[in-house]
Amino acid sequence: MIHYQKVLELHDEGISLRGIAASTGNSRQKVTEIIRLAEKKGLVCPLDEEMTDKWIEEFLYPEKTLEGSGRQPLNFDYIHEELAKPNVTLSLLHHEYEAK
Repeated sequence: MIHYQKVLELHDEGISLRGIAASTGNSRQKVTEIIRLAEKKGLVCPLDEEMTDKWIEEFLYPEKTLEGSGRQPLNFDYIHEELAKPNVTLSLLHHEYEAK
């Protein structure tokens, strides 16, 4: 897992990209990407308490979230009900899902 808070805090302290990469265990390219995205979106230190690594990741990369990707969570109750019916297979349900 990437420690976004630590990357941004170390950058705010003036630590070099190599130093940040070495202390967090991430590549310099990833550290640079995080810093540039944070600057582009106006995320600056000091960070608030509610700005956890998960919050920062969702803020910087909204396309990684389920809602951001345009996908919807599966309704497992519906799937189990349908699979309990006779002559219903998982591939048949998948074809119906694709048709929707």
